[in-house]
Amino acid sequence: MAAVDKTYGDALFSLVTEEDEKALPDILGQLKGVSEVFAAEPDFIKLLRTPTIPIEEKTALVKEVFDGKVHKFVVNFLCILTENDRLPDFERILAYFTGLYNEKLGIADVTVTSAMPLSDTAAEKIRAKMAEITGKTVNMTLKTDNKLIGGVVISYGNTTIDGSVKARLEQLKADIAGTID
Repeated sequence: MAAVDKTYGDALFSLVTEEDEKALPDILGQLKGVSEVFAAEPDFIKLLRTPTIPIEEKTALVKEVFDGKVHKFVVNFLCILTENDRLPDFERILAYFTGLYNEKLGIADVTVTSAMPLSDTAAEKIRAKMAEITGKTVNMTLKTDNKLIGGVVISYGNTTIDGSVKARLEQLKADIAGTID
């Protein structure tokens, strides 16, 4: 994590929790919405980063686009990012902010990758086990990757549990190679 993510993410999170904590879920949702706008309109970011356009015009454009549509904290935050040429860091700042939000609310983001789509029953068993392991409410994302052959890979925080057939085969290959040496 870069210092910029922490600096800006902490600043916004502190402001929201101190000034209007009830707005925290809405602000997170609005930041995610801004992320979608930036992804759909990459030229907008390029425009806001154009060095020949005065900062006042750039922040006026941010206000024109977002004022009245998102919380004032989000508008002001976007203006600060624009003024400091930190819009390219927005996704990482959002990820850090989301982490702070999840930590505050006791939510663990868990990604489960399997070779084939999991049944609802299997997914629920994994969710329950991960809730038990983490002691948190689990926000689970399911993905498929046919390269796994079978089994699952579970990732949360800085931890990965690799129960895939592919990983087992790679370990077996390494074990066999080790006995030949």
